[in-house]
Amino acid sequence: MSEDIKPVEGGPVTFINVFEVPVEQIDTFIAHWRELAKIMSTAPGFRGLRLHRALSSRTRFQIINVANWESRKAWEAAVANPEFQVHLGALAEDAEVQISANPALYEVVAAYGDHEQA
Repeated sequence: MSEDIKPVEGGPVTFINVFEVPVEQIDTFIAHWRELAKIMSTAPGFRGLRLHRALSSRTRFQIINVANWESRKAWEAAVANPEFQVHLGALAEDAEVQISANPALYEVVAAYGDHEQA
């Protein structure tokens, strides 16, 4: 039986989304993503984000987005922003970008090295 894990109330969360994007459409995808990132980076509770691109064109998930938020509520408010939704819709409607996305929220359970965010 699967059960949702409740993060510490108000604690930080990490949003991770992996994308299957045809290699020839990656530049168009990144252009859309940059517009979305501009909006998200001004939202209350935003801590930072990084977009990763695969080094091999044979990698299934060509793009991985990792964003850190102060809380689940801050992330939910940011994605509910009407301006964000308009740009997200533009990405979804762009005939040149056919993507499969797999988004989820995570909490940090261990951190080592330079990028500790606990």
